[in-house]
Amino acid sequence: MALRLGMSSLARQAVRMARRYSEVSTDLRYVVSCLTSERKRVPHWYMYDTRGSELFEEIARKSSTYTLWKHEYTLLQNHMTDIMSSMSTPALLVELGSGASSKTRPVIEAMIERQGALTYVPVDIAKDYIEQVSRELEREYSALKVEPFGGLFMDGLRHVADRPEPKLLLFLGNSIGNVPIDEHVPMMKEIRAYLSPQDRFVLGLDLNTDRDSVLKVYHTGDRRPWLDNIIERLNRDFDGNIDKMKFEPTTNFVQNPAEGDTPSYVERYLQNTTVQSVHLRKLGLDIDFPAGDKLYLSDGPNYSCKFSQHQARRLAEKSNFAVEGLWANEDAKFCLVCLAPK
Repeated sequence: MALRLGMSSLARQAVRMARRYSEVSTDLRYVVSCLTSERKRVPHWYMYDTRGSELFEEIARKSSTYTLWKHEYTLLQNHMTDIMSSMSTPALLVELGSGASSKTRPVIEAMIERQGALTYVPVDIAKDYIEQVSRELEREYSALKVEPFGGLFMDGLRHVADRPEPKLLLFLGNSIGNVPIDEHVPMMKEIRAYLSPQDRFVLGLDLNTDRDSVLKVYHTGDRRPWLDNIIERLNRDFDGNIDKMKFEPTTNFVQNPAEGDTPSYVERYLQNTTVQSVHLRKLGLDIDFPAGDKLYLSDGPNYSCKFSQHQARRLAEKSNFAVEGLWANEDAKFCLVCLAPK
């Protein structure tokens, strides 16, 4: 990072900079701290504004290589009776990182069929997007009441923690794999603290650890508009002049032993191909990107984790959950895990 400040005007510039920072939301201040750190990055949640969420949903539904959506949807269709078998009714449905709620339809339909009516609390950082999705869901299902919560995962869970009805908590799409590896267990323990013995927690986990097929998912052109949107959003939020065409998407795969506790993971970043001097006018801040500099797309080393069934069970065990059910698709590339608080 280079702040191009004349020494004689340093104090005055610092005051102006502090004033401009005070006008930026807390979330965006964190993004700035990520951009100006030694390991330049954007937090994973930053990719999911309304446009980013729309683009990712299109990838999830239509990509020929990204098959997680259809595997998870099929597993939910086939095992909702198993998941609900030990739950009391009427239950509240809560989903962390709900996005378009497209995979949630089998859950919504099974719960409405079982209990007659349903309240659904989708939690997602893209507030405007999930409010729009919520209105569409209520039009689609007359027995459904949707109470969207725009914010981070744990803020949404705290929001519903004191409600007395049994809760079915969903965390689908391998979303926990995007949380930094060293935060998996602490996050799971915090989730456990907000749940009661009557609640159930369903995790969707990616089991695909085949290096070639994993990398193939990221080397297709259908993700480029989604990645471009990240740069476009930075320019919108900070009145910046970052040139998205100077960044090349790059993916590495780090493989860890399936019998160990640490999952394998994808490392994903945008690599700058030539020198860029970026100006964020909203903050009066300049950032230098040398040729070869990397802009990581995650807070931690992992962009997406790939688990073994052993690692899924160990994560539950270390977080004080009992595995009530684990269902994998035929080629064992994806699984659902139903967890009961101990």
